[in-house]
Amino acid sequence: MERRRFLALAGAAGLTAAATAATAGPASAAAYPFYDSGVPAEAHTKLGELAPYGVTAFAFTPSGGWAVVTQDGRYFARGIPDACFAELGALAKAGRRVHCLAFPPEGGDRWVITTDKGVSSRGLPAACLQRVQSSYAAGQQVVDVAFPPAGGDRWVVTTTGGFHAKGVDDECYQMMRNLTEGGRKVTRVAFPKAGGWAVVAQDEYHARGIPDACFTRMGTLAGGGWQVHTVAFAPGGGWVLSTRGKAPALPADRVRQVENAVGGATVWQRMSAYRTPGVTVAVVVGNKIAWSTGYGRLEAGGAAAAHPESAFQAASISKAVAALGVLRLAQTGGPALSADVRPHLGWTLPSRDCVTSTAVPTIDRLLAHRAGVIGRGSTSPADACSGFASGGGGFAGYGPDADVPTLLQVMNGEGNSPRIELTTTPGAEYHYSGAGFVLLQRMLEQRTGLPLADYMQREVFAPLGMTTSSYALAPAFELAAGHTATGAVIPGRRNRYPESAAAGLYTSVLDLCRLVSWLNRAWTASGDLAGPLTRASVRTLLSEGAQPGMGRGLFLADAGTDGFSYTHDGANYGFRSVFKGYPKLGAGYAVLANGSDAALVTEIAAAIRKVYGWP
Repeated sequence: MERRRFLALAGAAGLTAAATAATAGPASAAAYPFYDSGVPAEAHTKLGELAPYGVTAFAFTPSGGWAVVTQDGRYFARGIPDACFAELGALAKAGRRVHCLAFPPEGGDRWVITTDKGVSSRGLPAACLQRVQSSYAAGQQVVDVAFPPAGGDRWVVTTTGGFHAKGVDDECYQMMRNLTEGGRKVTRVAFPKAGGWAVVAQDEYHARGIPDACFTRMGTLAGGGWQVHTVAFAPGGGWVLSTRGKAPALPADRVRQVENAVGGATVWQRMSAYRTPGVTVAVVVGNKIAWSTGYGRLEAGGAAAAHPESAFQAASISKAVAALGVLRLAQTGGPALSADVRPHLGWTLPSRDCVTSTAVPTIDRLLAHRAGVIGRGSTSPADACSGFASGGGGFAGYGPDADVPTLLQVMNGEGNSPRIELTTTPGAEYHYSGAGFVLLQRMLEQRTGLPLADYMQREVFAPLGMTTSSYALAPAFELAAGHTATGAVIPGRRNRYPESAAAGLYTSVLDLCRLVSWLNRAWTASGDLAGPLTRASVRTLLSEGAQPGMGRGLFLADAGTDGFSYTHDGANYGFRSVFKGYPKLGAGYAVLANGSDAALVTEIAAAIRKVYGWP
């Protein structure tokens, strides 16, 4: 597997500090290679003497002391607390194997030693010690404890079963999570005093802001097939790397394969090229979420990393999800899909003189963009019924200084979009139409007496466990900010869309993949599953309707084959999105991005399909 550095979104390597001294090693007599730089001469000498026995721990104290321990119980230390040194001796005598030795940045008599049979410590943050102890109580050995240089209640505890972190850099946490999603176990985390971090996970490693020479030597170890076992940073800027064996042979890491196959480059390089600060991805295999990851930041220059739980604007994916609400209403006593939508609007739908008066804009035709309601940008000239400008169908949204109109005002053309009307004869032509979904939203709200956000929460999101999804204008989730094509944050971070069913959904890739999993299972089930729709309604949703190649609010492909799929993408100001499901394969994916170039989500989706062999 290729080892790579974690690239900054600017495209340059995000590891800028320089080593403070020439790098030495590996020692000629060592069975296992090691490297160091900027450390006391005695530390270098002792590391060389002990490296042949397999170093399990090397640590620096905040005041410049240090200690080294091997897997067979040898140890040497200089300038560490007396009680810690005594405990090392006792543990060695008792035959304990030391996994980790660490010193909190506050200094003094504060330290922790984890072993194959328990922990010894003094002066740890209470929550950290509790986590270490509870891990052992649960039968998991603690292989590493690390402390960011800011001190206080900030720490990482890595165990044989996973990791726990508190108060660490959000991007560092993002990377630890992403590595474990790929089936790897985090084995070491280290923090230089000047900032930055390094994360090692068996045959993978990533870093930000560590000395260039250190990162280069990590690549040297990995290039020789060695696993990076020890990473330690001295308070003065020095560092130590060591190994005690070859990297393990592990199953293919699908996450890394996708990351490295985006547009012929890595996901970070493509994010940089498209000036997109943040992306989240989730993949469904066997109708379960197989993995989910986040890359970059929710806002350019911000501290919050993009996580699979983060909410993004889903843009026109809003239509696909709103279609479930429409079918739910029909299923529970509302108007049938074949019904004329006009009697359910509480409003008169205007019609151009040239539109045939006998044709009916049915709910089903609205769901398929064939109801004669042409979207924004396609209605000029105002008295024509053919020859319209290409494109259209979307809404611009409302920025921070604009008053947001009511839905009725949008319908009457009192916002920033033309009034909604019958422009062509219903059923005669296909015109992608956000305005048609505004009429469906109005129908839902009129029939239920609820705002769309409340109706969808009760009838769709709650039953499916979609906990980070909402049609509210400003939901109370941690939200991604949108960005322009230059990578700048858009004014107000997010435009507002009262045309909620057409463009106003906030959601996460996890929620979209929960939806994909449920739709796949409901499509193939022999009976009804618990959820918002019956099997018959799901079959209607995902079967071709009034428009060839479309179900209800979803685009279909390869019907009648194992590769049969449904999908929708989206483009709001500052956001791009796509999701797709394969009912017969039990598979699917979702990609959300806070940038303005749709090519990025398209490339990530293509990488997923390539790695898994999906059409």
